[in-house]
Amino acid sequence: MSSIALPPADRKRWIAVLVARTRRKAVLSPFFAKSDGLLVIDPYSHAREFRRNPERTTEATRELILASGIGRLVCGFIAKPDRDALSARGIDIRIGSCARSIDALVRDFENLPSA
Repeated sequence: MSSIALPPADRKRWIAVLVARTRRKAVLSPFFAKSDGLLVIDPYSHAREFRRNPERTTEATRELILASGIGRLVCGFIAKPDRDALSARGIDIRIGSCARSIDALVRDFENLPSA
């Protein structure tokens, strides 16, 4: 996956997706803290950056999301305390279906239900 370095302000338009990885394919994770990582995608250039979630705890997952600098997040599930904490930091959180492709979730972000 390609990645480019952008100033933090530009990353607010990027969309992050909590993913589970199987071999070389990433799919939306049905779990928040147990996700394999965060796939950060520029919806315009389609640049992608994968960030591993080795600790797989709620706190570590929240910190991973905040450290990415993104402004928009898609997840399969998010508990109310996590949703409230991330929303308070200005992150627009949407719930996606694990049956949809990552590309479709990113493309249709604005139409996904808010968490």
